[in-house]
Amino acid sequence: MFDGERIKTIDRVSSAGLAVSEGRLARLLRTPFSTGLGEVLIYDGRGITHYLRVDELWDAHYLIWEEPGLIVASTGTNSLLWITLGGEVVRRWTAPGESDSCHLNEAYRAGDRLFGCAFSKSHKYRGYKKDFMSGTGFVFDIDSGREVIQGLCAPHNPRFVDGVWTVCDSGRELVVQFDAETGRELRHAKLQSFTRGLAVTDDFWVVGESAQRVEAGSPTASFAVLRREDLSFVARFELPFQEVSDIAVAPLELAEAAMTGFRTNPLRTSEMDQLQMFRKLGMEPARLWATSEALQPWQCRVRIEAEIPGRWMPGELKLVGCAITNLGEGFLCSELPRPVYISYKWVRTPVSPELQYAEGIRNRLPCMLPPGNSLRSRIEVIAPDVEGEFDLVVTLLQESVEWFDVIDPANACSARVQVRAEGQATER
Repeated sequence: MFDGERIKTIDRVSSAGLAVSEGRLARLLRTPFSTGLGEVLIYDGRGITHYLRVDELWDAHYLIWEEPGLIVASTGTNSLLWITLGGEVVRRWTAPGESDSCHLNEAYRAGDRLFGCAFSKSHKYRGYKKDFMSGTGFVFDIDSGREVIQGLCAPHNPRFVDGVWTVCDSGRELVVQFDAETGRELRHAKLQSFTRGLAVTDDFWVVGESAQRVEAGSPTASFAVLRREDLSFVARFELPFQEVSDIAVAPLELAEAAMTGFRTNPLRTSEMDQLQMFRKLGMEPARLWATSEALQPWQCRVRIEAEIPGRWMPGELKLVGCAITNLGEGFLCSELPRPVYISYKWVRTPVSPELQYAEGIRNRLPCMLPPGNSLRSRIEVIAPDVEGEFDLVVTLLQESVEWFDVIDPANACSARVQVRAEGQATER
């Protein structure tokens, strides 16, 4: 992930394509050429929503969104596959020749036309390898077969933007622009290594440079930023790996969702983190467990944000959403011998009636909360049995040790609420 200033590694899972559309990110995972089979992950703003295993995919390259799901280039079978979000192949287009003869590597939609990109017209298995550096690559209209760009060396990522074609002429380490009507070259940018992965922003082109694809030069991959108006060079950023497959411009929440990945179930995440901890020590535990020892005051520092309704019925049970950030130095978990819980207190105001019970339900933390981390949870809260005005204070407590708000009132979130029986209670 690059935010304009810093590069951050999201994960180390090898990928072969990225596509963003309407708040979703599709990610094609790289699989061994020898085994066939393809895998696709779909993310929304919270993490992974779909895992697709598509057995018909072979050496898949790139993917685009297209109703009812995706189009993926099955390079190993010279095919484009239309795949639903259920993993079903509902349509197939195949170029002539044996498996991976032309290295068909991408589908691209420009208006109402679908285009493909290939290294050569060979009909023999991997025949493109003999002559692709002699300019046999091309971009073509899938339905008509018309070639819109010719003479390319290992082309990738055709894009139709600003009325011209822009494509990675990867073997020549170029990004090239062509006239859409004549196919004549308009301009190009010479970069430092194999160009692959191309994205456009309002002002720039961003292009990947793979070090692994060249014999000399930089020991790591990079990406270059070019001006959109004329392909002039702006900047280069080194990357902590050797090869770039694809680049996508995405909203920040989708990048953060990619970091979350499968870690949307806090119980499973907690269990797997504990298991990994044991395995690093060379141990295979008979059961997963965590303990919660008595915390010191400096370890009991949290920030709590709670969505507290303003009106309640007497004795009403509600779910209240809250977000908790661990600002202290302790690990917070709801395990014995001294579990930490999310709980609450009903506090009287000058006009409140007497209360029989002021302390509330103990709600378990959904997972261990390390220092500096945050989590969201919904907790059960039950209103007093009597009518009146009260302050509802949401905080943490460590059983048999202390309430966090007693240590510091900043460790709580509170709101004044009305408990009334008449009429229908409404939330503000």
